[in-house]
Amino acid sequence: MNGSKHTASFVPLFIASFLCALCLAVSCHAQEDKRILLLNSYNMNLSWTASVTNGVKAELSALGPSVRLYVEFMDTKNFLEDRYLDLLKQQYRLKYGDVHFDAIITSDDDAARFALKYRDELFNSAPIVFCGVNDMAFPARDDFKNSTGVLELTDIAGTLDSALRLQPNLKNIYIITDQSTTSRIKRKEIQHISKDYGDRLGFIWLDDMSMDEIRKTVSNLPNNSAILLVLFTSDSHGHTFTFTESLVRIYSVANSPIYGMWDFYLGNGIVGGMITSGHVQGEMAVELAAEILNGKKADDIPVILQRSNQYMFDYAVMKQFNINPDLVPDNSLVINMPESIYIKYKFEVWTILCVFALLTGVIIILLINKAARRKAEHELEELTRYQESLIEERTHELVARSSQLEKANYELKKLDTLKTGVLNTVSHDLRTPLTSVLGFCKIIDRDFKKFFLPVCSMNEKLGERGDRIRDNLGIIEDEGGRLIRLINDFLDLSKIESEEMVWNDISLSPALFLEQIRPILQGYFVDSNVSFVLRIKSNLPRIFIDRDRLLQVLTNLVGNAVKFTQEGTVSVIADMTEGRWLRITVEDSGIGIPLEELSNVFEKFYQVNRDSEAVVIDRGSGMGLAISKQIVNHYGGTLKVFSEKGKGSSFILTVPPGR
Repeated sequence: MNGSKHTASFVPLFIASFLCALCLAVSCHAQEDKRILLLNSYNMNLSWTASVTNGVKAELSALGPSVRLYVEFMDTKNFLEDRYLDLLKQQYRLKYGDVHFDAIITSDDDAARFALKYRDELFNSAPIVFCGVNDMAFPARDDFKNSTGVLELTDIAGTLDSALRLQPNLKNIYIITDQSTTSRIKRKEIQHISKDYGDRLGFIWLDDMSMDEIRKTVSNLPNNSAILLVLFTSDSHGHTFTFTESLVRIYSVANSPIYGMWDFYLGNGIVGGMITSGHVQGEMAVELAAEILNGKKADDIPVILQRSNQYMFDYAVMKQFNINPDLVPDNSLVINMPESIYIKYKFEVWTILCVFALLTGVIIILLINKAARRKAEHELEELTRYQESLIEERTHELVARSSQLEKANYELKKLDTLKTGVLNTVSHDLRTPLTSVLGFCKIIDRDFKKFFLPVCSMNEKLGERGDRIRDNLGIIEDEGGRLIRLINDFLDLSKIESEEMVWNDISLSPALFLEQIRPILQGYFVDSNVSFVLRIKSNLPRIFIDRDRLLQVLTNLVGNAVKFTQEGTVSVIADMTEGRWLRITVEDSGIGIPLEELSNVFEKFYQVNRDSEAVVIDRGSGMGLAISKQIVNHYGGTLKVFSEKGKGSSFILTVPPGR
């Protein structure tokens, strides 16, 4: 009768466990399939759109094959009427009505506005990450929710200042624009900043004109003039052009220098200016999307401004318009600059001079020592004969000794292979039943607490025995867990030494990683008198590493720090070395390590001897630091320790930047 009751209670527990495991498997599979839609305002023939798209694809490749990218081009440079947008809505509803996007990346203003307006209707309310948006007021919209992105900050004032610097007598700037969304936004910006130039610079607008009218005007500009090409992809007659086509046509007849603000113009006819990069915009948008894929809400990610603008100029165009290249601002990038013979062959010239000096010195030395060498040759012949006899004698001894060493080495390798196999077999055979023991121990503890403790509470002695049984079960779980960790350490060390360890390397942001594992590290300080501090410096380099192995190293170091610190602070500090390597320092105020034992702390199975005054500490396996050292060495990094007895320890981990 009692047996049937136990069986009846076990069946629903088994079904519940099976459903939980099934839900977890489905959840893990869902996490692997991430979908991102890249919605471009323009078509791929525009250099800016191509640059943004390439930046998105390049940065997404670092996230791995589990992220699937969908790409659409709205082509609003050529078509922007309501009827066309309605057709786009119908097309996207048909294509993506049943697709769940984890994020939508938009490039430029038209796509951002379209996605924000129709997100709920077409894209299942997916979060939006915009880039290339020129409207600084875009994030202030009332419907700007579940969204973030990168505003395109073109430095118009920087470009105008560079024109005045390169052309000190500049009087008038002729501004070429079309009627696109971006051009209208830039027109307002230019009109606003034009007040800062007062009478120094006149602003003349060339808009609402045909291409032929533009070409005729720029071919007859007065002296001390310059042209600022904002955007011109369509003229007043409805003709459309790519960015490059419009620039080439204008540049071929212009009698004054042309300045611009985007990288797709550089190298095609503009002198230069403060240049904005579309590729960088795409990369930054993917970085924000990655935070969303990792579980962060879009509303919690602040909108940022692109800070990658740089002065860039074309040397060939400057020479064409008799502009002195020495006038460019400091730290400018200048393309098409010819190299002098000396600069081009600097290495070869110095190599020849050094070789010539070396040969001259050798000849002088040879002449001085010629007589002495003749005398030494005779002595050398006598010494050579004596050495040959010794070499022959030693050779026979070395051959015999080498044979012995090879045989001994072969035997040692066999023993090492056997040892590794035994360790792996024993560890696997122990871990399987031990996992079952721990599992059933937890089930017993749960059922004991649920079914028996209420009965035991009615009797004081039974209650005491019940508590003692639960304490004993807790000891079994703790000791079993410690044994599992010991077995895992054995397996990890064995795999590393036999080069069978699987390394799941990815491009990793250290700052984001440390923030994600902060709760894990804080778990070591529960019920402890030791406080935990995590400091992360800015601009840390990305690293290429196995995320779980780096976590294993840090938990080993932090766990040891907590173990040997009775009170005080354990600090984890992430910064960068002078060589731009990632450096993570784990410091504690614990009992420290004697100086004579510092050189041995990374040896396998080695445990530091603590004197009798130290606190009683649960001793580990002596493999944690050895495994950590092996992992760091695998990535070409370093793991060092600095300590003074009674004053704490510092473990310093360095890892080179990623590929």
